[in-house]
Amino acid sequence: MKPTNEDTVGIARVLALWGHIMDDREWGRLGEVLTEDAVWDASAFGFEPVAGLGAITSVLSADGHARAHHTTNVVVSDGPGDEVRVRSKGLGVMDGGTVVSAVYTDEVRRTADGWRISRRAIRV
Repeated sequence: MKPTNEDTVGIARVLALWGHIMDDREWGRLGEVLTEDAVWDASAFGFEPVAGLGAITSVLSADGHARAHHTTNVVVSDGPGDEVRVRSKGLGVMDGGTVVSAVYTDEVRRTADGWRISRRAIRV
């Protein structure tokens, strides 16, 4: 699909909400930003790729993640069906104050409840 400006705003909102949910450790709200069958791949940071909200919640709630998440440079591109491709940058503040920069490569799907990330790959 070719995203409209309205789509792009909705998608950017989901990416911003991701950071707030992560920072507030509100794991029960992950369904507001991820599909039920989402795939989360942070193998670049030593985590095994996982699929499904339960498995993702388990990995994300473990120690070792950034304490603050900031999403920038959001670029939304065409995708198949009701999906779009999104590339963005992420800045994470780790314990001790070290800042890590990452690239998010996402597949984002339009659902009945709005836009949701169906696949996220994180690279350094």
